[in-house]
Amino acid sequence: MAARGLSVQLAGRRRGPLEDLAQALAADGATTDVRTVDVSDAASLAEAIPSAGVVLSTIGPFARQAGPVIDACLAAGVSYVDIANEWAAVRGLLDRDDQARAHAVTLVTGAGFGPAATETLVLRLVGQLGAVPDLVRVAAAAAVTRHSDGVLQTIQEALSQGVAITYRDDQVVREPLGSGAAILTFGGAQRQMLPGPVGDLEAARLASGAANVVAYIADPAAPSSGTGSCSWAEVVAPGGRIAVAELVAGEGVRATAAIAAETARRVLAGAKSGAWTPGQLFGADFVTDATGAQVTVNGRRAK
Repeated sequence: MAARGLSVQLAGRRRGPLEDLAQALAADGATTDVRTVDVSDAASLAEAIPSAGVVLSTIGPFARQAGPVIDACLAAGVSYVDIANEWAAVRGLLDRDDQARAHAVTLVTGAGFGPAATETLVLRLVGQLGAVPDLVRVAAAAAVTRHSDGVLQTIQEALSQGVAITYRDDQVVREPLGSGAAILTFGGAQRQMLPGPVGDLEAARLASGAANVVAYIADPAAPSSGTGSCSWAEVVAPGGRIAVAELVAGEGVRATAAIAAETARRVLAGAKSGAWTPGQLFGADFVTDATGAQVTVNGRRAK
């Protein structure tokens, strides 16, 4: 965000690490401020948020942590962006579209590598198809140098529910985690994948209009494979024709940071009120513009 010329207000529970980061950013010429905020304390949120132009939340698990921040943003009339990749959290924010419009606020969810990267592929494939597909399948595998505690808690919470969520004939279907396991080849590697309760599912459904959608996560019991962060999407046309696309980026946290920061910048510059995914607001080229990632469609490099 600082590299995009935005002034940054850093907010979190512990002031020390925020001040260290503020000093590092200031050394590069960025304008920063620090506030101590606890998402469980409505008063601290109400005090901090009105001074912001847009709030970018990275605090997971979002199914538990996003609600109070969104409530405070709506009350203050401040737009909100998050990097949620939990199905319940992504769908929960999108269900607040009427509230966002009533408060003239823009809410954006899934502005991270997982949902946004698969969404851009689905948008491209459906655009080429020119029709609503019968089936959409998506998957993402982020290569990261380290997992933060928040990311680990989010993954553990999603998997601890032991439920795979898919869309079948426009209905939400819940099955035991492990049902529908598949081996998918993308990013130069074969990967053991499971249908999972991730935000990619909702983003792909909205991007395609398909009644049947599956979003895969890496099988936690399988060894990691491949290098770099990559995403994959497959659409099946009503006549049975299949189209496939892949996206390859660098380190996953850096890709997420670029997507989230560019989303925040564009929302701050002016975006439609309502609740959205990044692709709904900014189109199929948004992720590649933000990250410089490479996309192939049916094995051919896309422009």
